Amino acid sequence: MSFTLKSAAAAAALSCVMAGASPALAAVSPDIMNLLIVTAEKDGGANLDLVAKLAIAAKPDAEKDILELVANLKRKIDPKDAPDTTPETTPEINAVEIAAGPATPVPEQAATATPAAPMQADKAALAEDNPGYFSLRGWDGEVELNILQTTGNTRQQSFGLGGKMERNADKFHHTITTFFDLNKNDGEKDKQKWGLAYKLDYDFSEKLYVTAFAGYENDQFGAFRERVTTSLGIGYPIIIDDKYSWKVEGGPSILFTKELPGESYSSSFNGFANSIFKWTINDRSNFSNKTVVFFGNRSVIESKSALKVKINGALSSKFSYDIFYDRDAPLERKKTDTIARAGLLYDF
Repeated sequence: MSFTLKSAAAAAALSCVMAGASPALAAVSPDIMNLLIVTAEKDGGANLDLVAKLAIAAKPDAEKDILELVANLKRKIDPKDAPDTTPETTPEINAVEIAAGPATPVPEQAATATPAAPMQADKAALAEDNPGYFSLRGWDGEVELNILQTTGNTRQQSFGLGGKMERNADKFHHTITTFFDLNKNDGEKDKQKWGLAYKLDYDFSEKLYVTAFAGYENDQFGAFRERVTTSLGIGYPIIIDDKYSWKVEGGPSILFTKELPGESYSSSFNGFANSIFKWTINDRSNFSNKTVVFFGNRSVIESKSALKVKINGALSSKFSYDIFYDRDAPLERKKTDTIARAGLLYDF
């Protein structure tokens, strides 16, 4: 509505009110009367009481007349235009009321407002504490690199690369690992192995958790050509303190194994038992061992030991020794493989 139309409507309403009001209303100044009439027409009179209180604070001697005028205005408000919610006050209005002097207290419902800024800040803090799953924030990781080269009577070249990422989100614990190993003797490749695995733990309590594992390995010269490992079990922490940590796990598992290139996968249902041990020797070094045994249709043992020594900041040296045993390896393949590594590790 334009300013002219608003003024006309206010004048008409003012005439109606003056016609039905008592002579005492003459004590109300025209500017205050006009302000109250316009407020009664706006938003169904949602702010009429508040403006009336401000008017009384500005002219206390006209309080009775102002209240009578407000009562007349309220009777003329169409019920369907009345507000559904209690209006919120702003800090500026409260400041004016306080500066104007003593007045009737504003009802608590009208004086209470929920600021939007703190809500937005809380949402931002919640997002900060719970980063998305595919966000690197919230993950801890490490990258390992080892290289070996010898010359002279024998020539050997060895390259190893490994990585691990971990994330603890309340009761969920995620671990992703990957590795690649390559070795050549006198120019002939005699080792090439790589793999990728994901492990998920869920805490039921301080002494019980569920664990799930899925992994893939590819080995050109080992006891098998390719293997997919899946398992689901229960875990129990035997020791958890500042220096030692030892957890055991067990449950059913399925191994999908391709013995030789060109063959199809064969599946075997097994049980598995897993031991995870960590020892914090001091603030610069720690030792770990993970041994898993698959038993049933196929017998497999994997043991991985590592010693980590901090050099400076995020850089550490790492010495590891892995043992792999497969009782059912093909006749032309050895049942046991070992890998010794010495390299550098970077934490991030």
